[in-house]
Amino acid sequence: MQGKRFFPGARPGKKVYLLSLGCPKNLTDSERLLNRLRACGHSEAASPEEADTLIVNTCGFIEDAKRESVEEILRLAELKKSSGKELLVFGCLSQRYGAEMRKELPEVDAFWGVDSEDAIAAHIGTPENKEIKTGPALPSTFPYAYLKIAEGCKRRCSFCSIPAIRGPLRSFAPDALLRQAEDYIRAGTKELILVSQDTTSYNVKGYGLASLLRDLAAIGGDFRIRVHYFYPAGVDERLLDAMASVDKVAKYVDMPLQHSEERILRLMARGGGAAGEKLAGRIRRAIPGVAIRTAFIVGFPGETEDEFRRLLDFVEEQQFERMGAFIYSKEDGTAAARLRGHLPREIKQRRYDELMTAQSVISLEKNKALVGRTFRVLIDETEGDAATGRLPSQSPGIDGVITVGNRKGKSRGNKKPKKIAAGDFVLVRVTGASEYDLEGVPA
Repeated sequence: MQGKRFFPGARPGKKVYLLSLGCPKNLTDSERLLNRLRACGHSEAASPEEADTLIVNTCGFIEDAKRESVEEILRLAELKKSSGKELLVFGCLSQRYGAEMRKELPEVDAFWGVDSEDAIAAHIGTPENKEIKTGPALPSTFPYAYLKIAEGCKRRCSFCSIPAIRGPLRSFAPDALLRQAEDYIRAGTKELILVSQDTTSYNVKGYGLASLLRDLAAIGGDFRIRVHYFYPAGVDERLLDAMASVDKVAKYVDMPLQHSEERILRLMARGGGAAGEKLAGRIRRAIPGVAIRTAFIVGFPGETEDEFRRLLDFVEEQQFERMGAFIYSKEDGTAAARLRGHLPREIKQRRYDELMTAQSVISLEKNKALVGRTFRVLIDETEGDAATGRLPSQSPGIDGVITVGNRKGKSRGNKKPKKIAAGDFVLVRVTGASEYDLEGVPA
């Protein structure tokens, strides 16, 4: 999961505290809701204690995410008891389990599912009784912003509940996406991160992801573009060519393979078969210097010890720059939930630990190989004399960071060096490496 994101603000009016849980796709829904509320004259509270209205955007992807969502709702419900604040809940979990949540969580004043921004804004109301207006897209408080390019999914992976929650694939109009991207860039965004359930399926009357990347890159300004969530069978030559040839596109491929073994992939209903090795090689040949991030599910129903060992061998052979893993979670209504051979939690946990331990060794060696090299780093945050940023191969929240010491940079003749600030692109020489994070100094 991407984790929690809070939205501080300081405009007058009714104060709203919004807690966004789960993935970046949820985060874009939260930011869209905040745009609606700003248009109504409301503002964001920096803490729940300062707010009039408390809102939770829930995640319902896997069991751990569901548990976290309920825990956070109950935490804010305790505050509501003593303060009389309004508590609202929306998002994936309430989309799927709304009836049960209304029964089990009477502390919550109202529930909505996904795509509920207008309804929530109407519920909170407009203090000045003015018409609700839509303003330009506003990014988060960081110098990067997520641009959701589609909603829903046309895939039917047997383990996944997303199509039941989000519905079928709907690609958003290119013109609207380009306008939103321009708003972000004008507001100071330095990295656009394209997200959807499956970005490779983006298509509006023949206008696909490769075309969108080229048009986004044509927007004026100094910024970079990152793409998340490639479906293996959707990676084609047009897309690879765009990623290799467009300078503003980070040479970074986020492509969950889910497993290495053909039998397990068939049970998962993953298109493309066990072609991970060939596809990874094809991507590396097409995009020199690319960083590949992938993800795997361990403990899928019926996964044998031999199949897990072959997955472990595959990871060690491929040496992926970035890798995440999930313990299989039995989701109501999915085809995988009806399979035989569900494994005990302790076996799934042990396999997860082994896989992540193997990747930590790979990651450390990959990071050590970067020491002494210079990269163009985007600075996300600063504190004291240190700054935190990311290489093109690092996506926020999931890939580690580089800590940049000596924030003052280099002198230019008689001019004093400019102090490094959030949102700056800085040439940084890597001086140290750990399993996931790096250290560096201005080059």
